[in-house]
Amino acid sequence: MKVFLLLKFYRTTMIQIMKNSPNSKSSPKRAQYFICFMLVCFSSLLFAQAPTFSIKLKFDVQQGGLENSLITITRDGKPYRIIDPSKGKYYIDLELGSDFVFTFTKPNHITKQVIINTVIPNGREKEDFAKFTADVGLEMQPEDKVVTYSQPVGRIKYNGISGDFDFDKDYTQTATEAQKKDKENAKPKPKEPTPNPRPVPPKPVVQEVPPSNPIPVVVKQPEYTPEPPKPKPVVVAPVIDYKPAVKNKVEKIIQKDRLKITIIMVKINNEEYEYKKEEYTWGGLYYYKDGNNITEGTYLKDTE
Repeated sequence: MKVFLLLKFYRTTMIQIMKNSPNSKSSPKRAQYFICFMLVCFSSLLFAQAPTFSIKLKFDVQQGGLENSLITITRDGKPYRIIDPSKGKYYIDLELGSDFVFTFTKPNHITKQVIINTVIPNGREKEDFAKFTADVGLEMQPEDKVVTYSQPVGRIKYNGISGDFDFDKDYTQTATEAQKKDKENAKPKPKEPTPNPRPVPPKPVVQEVPPSNPIPVVVKQPEYTPEPPKPKPVVVAPVIDYKPAVKNKVEKIIQKDRLKITIIMVKINNEEYEYKKEEYTWGGLYYYKDGNNITEGTYLKDTE
């Protein structure tokens, strides 16, 4: 809103200077100087922060650490902020002119509330406020009772005599008396519900079986008559007309530039086989039988 008003003021001022200035060439330049001067004067108005009341909170509990504890803040009855007080100390800036309620909670501890009223006289916000620290500690709940405080335990507000924020002593005295009554009238702690007993499963019904009176039965086994031994078959060895194998071998060597080829023709009982060995000058050796690759051992065995 402030920026909009300044822009509108800038436009209106430029138009007025252009109309009233006799020298039209120098008018825009003078108008810019004038507007820059006005913006510098009003810069504090644009960027100034609203005054606040800064308070330092110290929060501790009677037993254990601050884990699972919580600080809930409302402003004028509406949710304002929630803090996890694991560090123990906090600096909080509160806007002026409002009622803040701080609620300090932790499981198995007595909840406490503190009121902070930031209403001040007009003009007091121009000066800084003194540093303020509030210590809040939570007590353990009794083992057999539940204590609930009927009102906040303290109130902080502006003190016209000291000219700064301070605890309301009259309220503190009243709250202390109320705390004593609340502890005396504490309600008994509700007992934990007894779990339902487990149902007992019914016992299985066992049917009694009367004893049996079996009648013996005589079973006659047939007499065993062994079979007569069978005659052993006579094995007649086949007569094989064995002829020794006739093996003929013809060797031929072909020499090329860098290749030596040895061809051996082996004929066994009218079947002819071609064995070939290729020797290269660079060390390569390859063996073939009828054009197929074979190992050196097969080549030497078949051509011996």
